[in-house]
Amino acid sequence: MTRYRPLHTQAYAPVTRPRRLVAGLLMVAGALLALGVFLVDTLTPLQSAVAVVYVVVVVLVAASGSRRAIVGAVLGCMILTAVAHLRGHGVVAMDSSILRCAVSLGAIAVTGVLTLRNRERMITIAGQARLIELTHDSIFVRDMGDVIVLWNGGAEQLYGWTAHEALGRRASDLLGTAFPGDHAEVDAALFGTGRWEGEVFQRHRDDRIVIVEARCALLRDEYGKPRVILEAGTDVTGRRAAAAALAESERRYRSMFENARFSFWEQDYSMAMDRVRALREQGVTDLVAYVEAHPDFVAEVCAATRIVDVNQATANMLGARRREDLIGPLSRVLAPSQRTFGRVLATIESGGVVEGETQMVNLAGESLTVLFALNMPLGPTRWDRVLVSVVDITDRKRAERALIAVQAELAQAARITALGEMSASIAHEVNQPLAAIVTHGEASLRWLRRADPDLGEACDAIERVVRDARRASEVVHRVRSLASKEPRQHAYFDLAALVEECAQLLDGELVLHRIELTLDIARDAPTPRGDRVQLQQVIVNLMANAIRAMSETAGPHRLLVRARDDVADGLLVEVEDNGTGIPEHIAPHLFDAFVTTRGDGMGMGLAISRSTVESHGGRLWATNRPGGGATFHFTLPLVLAEEVRA
Repeated sequence: MTRYRPLHTQAYAPVTRPRRLVAGLLMVAGALLALGVFLVDTLTPLQSAVAVVYVVVVVLVAASGSRRAIVGAVLGCMILTAVAHLRGHGVVAMDSSILRCAVSLGAIAVTGVLTLRNRERMITIAGQARLIELTHDSIFVRDMGDVIVLWNGGAEQLYGWTAHEALGRRASDLLGTAFPGDHAEVDAALFGTGRWEGEVFQRHRDDRIVIVEARCALLRDEYGKPRVILEAGTDVTGRRAAAAALAESERRYRSMFENARFSFWEQDYSMAMDRVRALREQGVTDLVAYVEAHPDFVAEVCAATRIVDVNQATANMLGARRREDLIGPLSRVLAPSQRTFGRVLATIESGGVVEGETQMVNLAGESLTVLFALNMPLGPTRWDRVLVSVVDITDRKRAERALIAVQAELAQAARITALGEMSASIAHEVNQPLAAIVTHGEASLRWLRRADPDLGEACDAIERVVRDARRASEVVHRVRSLASKEPRQHAYFDLAALVEECAQLLDGELVLHRIELTLDIARDAPTPRGDRVQLQQVIVNLMANAIRAMSETAGPHRLLVRARDDVADGLLVEVEDNGTGIPEHIAPHLFDAFVTTRGDGMGMGLAISRSTVESHGGRLWATNRPGGGATFHFTLPLVLAEEVRA
């Protein structure tokens, strides 16, 4: 079998010691040959163009690879030719010797030019060959018999065969190349267009299969005849394995997304986050506070957020015939509160996970209460694909409200029963002291009405009346103490956190009636001390009354909860609304028991609230706002607040 050697890629590489030795020998041989030609041309009577032999000298010197040596050899040979001609023939008229000299000079010059051009071409080829060796891609060349004639370092790394082992072997035998389609079609494309690209399966030295992205080019000679095929390849085995794993992961994700029994959404927040970035550039640092203060921004961003995909469970939940009916702006089905949506935007911007409760509207216009969880599966900056899971808890909330209503009715019945029992107990316990008071009072009158009044006896009877009256008061106090089974638990608490909890408890009502809530808790407000549960019930009751008052009016609804330090009364808390206000005929009796403006109301809420505040040493009152609505104020004594600083 014919042995092939690697293509010489170091023809004009930096000269090593053996190459310098060979170059020196060639130059010495050229110099000796030039001397011999000069002696023959000068000392012999030969009439032929002996100087043409100087061409061989130029070729010998050119083999050394030095441009300076080539130019020097050409000039030296031309000078020797001219000197030999002048020495042998002198300066004569045009004759055959002049012609032979000119031919010799021309041959030497042409040989020198061609040698220099060939040197430049070989340098270019050598540089290209070095680039082939330096590239990380596999490159090998095979002739028309499929025999490998060039094998670079990239091919050694990809296939495991060294150049010495691969050169001279058939590529099909060494690599076992398998094409994705018909081999004949690949050959037709390669020989028709001169190029072919595609993926092939080839064998590594250790018999494992590698997937190679191959690029083949057909090189022809000057006559257009196919000469060799250059094949460059990139190992894409790992890439294809990763792509297959990603495709399998995507398939599993889509399967879970489509077949889940609860609602899944994919939303695009890209345009919304563009608006958030614009706010950041304008200097907005507290996004949640900005959103609460600018409800129009919420509507704009909600409209800019798009639903890009939903599963069938979502379509069923929102009453859509097809999932495509829900694709579009999020604002079609979402009625967000400023507080909830501001928190969502801030979390998406930071790439976190957010959970919460909000209100949605189905395609029939019905309000739904849902729990949602939002995350970003593709990374913290992939706002174009935000995954949202939603659970409809409307029925659960309805059941909770029904349970609360039943509990309220039971509590009301219990209070009425307790009131009746307390009244009966007071009547029973007080009856005897009252009867004694009547008896002693009548006796004292009789002693005073006698013709001769007995003042001593009358005074004794009156003293017994006073004693029995005090006894009746003690009975009432004892019965009242029995009604309160446990002593009140007073402790310091965070008012801002308490009001925030109240807002969360009423968030559904705020969203339902489209009420904008503002919390204004002064930083220097005193720290309150008292029964946290009872005071929380007071604030909830006042906020709930304000919500019901505003539900009967049109236009924007605004609810303000404010707290500040009041020099006269200590801590002052105010709940302000723009609802119907307090009717004039109700105002004097607003805090009396069983006074209400609602047909279904008991009229006990404000009475209990006032009693609770007064039991903490404060007071509760209400005023109408000039522009409509009402403000409820209550205070807690400053001495209670100052105790925590002591």
